[in-house]
Amino acid sequence: MLTVYVHPRCADSYRVYRLLSSRTPQSTRITYLDTEKYPFRALEYGVFSVPAFSLNGRLVLQGYFEDEEVVSLASGAGLRVSSLDEAFSRLLKSVYYSLTVASAVYVAGDLSVVAGSKSYLMSASGAFFVPEGEKFPEYAARRLSQTPFSEVEQGLLRNIAGNFARDLYWLTGEVPTRERVEKLGEGFFEAWLLARASIGRVFVPQSSPRPGLRERVSKAWSYVLGVIDKAGARVKEEQESIPQGWVEEASAQA
Repeated sequence: MLTVYVHPRCADSYRVYRLLSSRTPQSTRITYLDTEKYPFRALEYGVFSVPAFSLNGRLVLQGYFEDEEVVSLASGAGLRVSSLDEAFSRLLKSVYYSLTVASAVYVAGDLSVVAGSKSYLMSASGAFFVPEGEKFPEYAARRLSQTPFSEVEQGLLRNIAGNFARDLYWLTGEVPTRERVEKLGEGFFEAWLLARASIGRVFVPQSSPRPGLRERVSKAWSYVLGVIDKAGARVKEEQESIPQGWVEEASAQA
């Protein structure tokens, strides 16, 4: 059975629901789990981004995916990931799909911060479907330590800026603009970024700042100011396109 972890205000979650509704037979067993209602259940399975997918209780996919891969999962056919190298390429793409992961990597300035989570490494890469997938966590840890931060920095900044705009829209009900954000100031942005990157008391980046943290925060702030007008407009359009109550509708059809 396929379980899809979704959030009611996530555009990609809603898109996957519509995709599966139109591309799979009614007899296909699909359960939708609302991570807003059951956050700790999602965390227990290693869900760091939505939508995420588990087959028979095992998390197998999150972050980067193609629509056809989701349809294939629902049909029981699985994914086609041919090698450890391809799985690693998918993992790097997946980092950009999760604010939890992207913000933690950014404030740490090091991709290796995610290397200890076998569940994340396997599900964010598709390595479960690689013939030699059991070797992937060790392979990924080595490759992550060798990948320069500069190689992923722009993608992380895009994720952070988009999610900052979305959070402001949710908090205020108004479209964030450069003028409004400048009034909030860099200190507000820094507090938001560090709070979003923190994982309870497990990872608290401001408690023992890593080298270059202050410079990275300032760079992210400058990036946000440059894109916030466009990001705010996109967020408004995105959020207005998601109907209320769709998760309940999906669950009722399961």
